[in-house]
Amino acid sequence: MVVAESIILIAQIYAAIGLVVALAFVTVGLGRVELAARGAFLFRLQIIPGLLLLWPIVIVRWVALERSGEKVLLDKEEAELHKSQEAKK
Repeated sequence: MVVAESIILIAQIYAAIGLVVALAFVTVGLGRVELAARGAFLFRLQIIPGLLLLWPIVIVRWVALERSGEKVLLDKEEAELHKSQEAKK
């Protein structure tokens, strides 16, 4: 019985951490990682189950992206996209 309770406790802790990471990534990180995901709120809801399970990979990739400076490139792309949309108006 102790082994089963330990497995369930570990699974609950894993899921709780996954939920925190998923909510943080969906609210803050997704828009920084992928420009196309900005404003796509239904997409954000759809990826939550996957983020719950794959949260260790998400953290590693998110931290690597933040450290590599690719975010700067995304910000430049966003600025260019905004300028081109303003020019069309």
